[in-house]
Amino acid sequence: MLAFAAAAGLASLSLLPGNSSGARVVVAKNDIAARTKIQASDLQLSAVNPAPKQAFTSISEVVGKGARVDIPAGDPVSANLIAPGGDLLSTSDVAFLPIPSGYVALTVPTGELVGVGGYPQVGDRLTMLATVNTSVFGSGAPVPVVRTVFTNVDILRVGPVAAQNSTGVSSSLTLLMNGCDAEYLFWLLNNAALKYTLESPKDYSATPNQPDPACPSNSSAGGVGPREVDKRWHFTSG
Repeated sequence: MLAFAAAAGLASLSLLPGNSSGARVVVAKNDIAARTKIQASDLQLSAVNPAPKQAFTSISEVVGKGARVDIPAGDPVSANLIAPGGDLLSTSDVAFLPIPSGYVALTVPTGELVGVGGYPQVGDRLTMLATVNTSVFGSGAPVPVVRTVFTNVDILRVGPVAAQNSTGVSSSLTLLMNGCDAEYLFWLLNNAALKYTLESPKDYSATPNQPDPACPSNSSAGGVGPREVDKRWHFTSG
């Protein structure tokens, strides 16, 4: 009987939080609502096996960040679920936009039918689709072609500063891109019809915190025209 009780006690201990095997990573101590700043009291370290990708091992790495989505109590807090706190502020009291080195912020027009009914909010990610008439490339019979041109585009702001606290459909979105992609996007804004789709929070990648190796600085942007655009997205070859 004593042996059985001891075995049962050990088994129950393995079910208690913090006693399971696995790497100790940061998890939500309580439910964390989307678009709120995360406090130390919202977090705890817990053993998780296997540890998720982009997990954190120190609470201090997460404190002060903002939740992109609702994070249920007990779930690991990984890099794709959070953003720098400044990304989630909705007022004009921010001294500057959270733009990593080598990136730029740019504003694109939006609307109900263009921008997913006004649902995109700060911290969300967009996929951008372009409809281009191939006549702009000067070859073959002109036809309209649709291509997905950008994915995982980070929304820094929705609407102008004066409208940050308003609700409803905004007229603009301020996005984060590297300087090279910005040139392509401006070409498309001038020569194509753009529409946006809203990505699942489960597919978000981490917010960049260092220059993009493919375009490490704004001086890396060398200009684009029809030839560069067609070479990148193959509007005339499919």
